[in-house]
Amino acid sequence: MRFACEYGTKSGMVGLIIFSSDNLNNAQIYVEELIDYYGHSRVYNLQELTVGTVEELFRLYPRVANVTVNGHID
Repeated sequence: MRFACEYGTKSGMVGLIIFSSDNLNNAQIYVEELIDYYGHSRVYNLQELTVGTVEELFRLYPRVANVTVNGHID
């Protein structure tokens, strides 16, 4: 299964993480580890990716769409 979530770092950077996991429970554990062990200040909006396309990411994470211009990430 494919999952994605948004994250924020202590320095103020915001990003998107795309990863695989066996099930939702293990995906939630990974999200908790991102906070506890990898230093992200917050990890949120965990979603399962059913199609895995860029269009699906833009639909699930509209803030990502706001940083693109003509299909290119700025």
